[in-house]
Amino acid sequence: MNKDKQAINPHSGQFILEQLRRFGSDLNRKHVVSFWLYFLSEDLAQQAARRAESAGLKSEVSPPLKDSPDSKWLCLLYCPHVPDESLLDGISGFCAKLASEFNGEFDGWESSLELEEGQPGARE
Repeated sequence: MNKDKQAINPHSGQFILEQLRRFGSDLNRKHVVSFWLYFLSEDLAQQAARRAESAGLKSEVSPPLKDSPDSKWLCLLYCPHVPDESLLDGISGFCAKLASEFNGEFDGWESSLELEEGQPGARE
């Protein structure tokens, strides 16, 4: 690592925006950014989902995969917004706190790419 560069938190708004920019996403358009949280039980996942919904996020709770040795429940949180560094920082911080509060794990994020018209892969 370059000594002049600080490590960037991969859950930070700055990092998320850099990745979207890197892949050519139009940051002036609404994106669906999803945040992945895992919990040991359905009840804990549902509690986290209710708390997230009361904070304005959308949620989906899914059971563990059948053939997976990992028996954690997924609580997928998402918000369709024009990406903004402070908003993404706030949601990431909220997710980390939520996971900690309900003895879960905040496992990261993903986002749709919103490509400008004419770019390969852009929606028509």
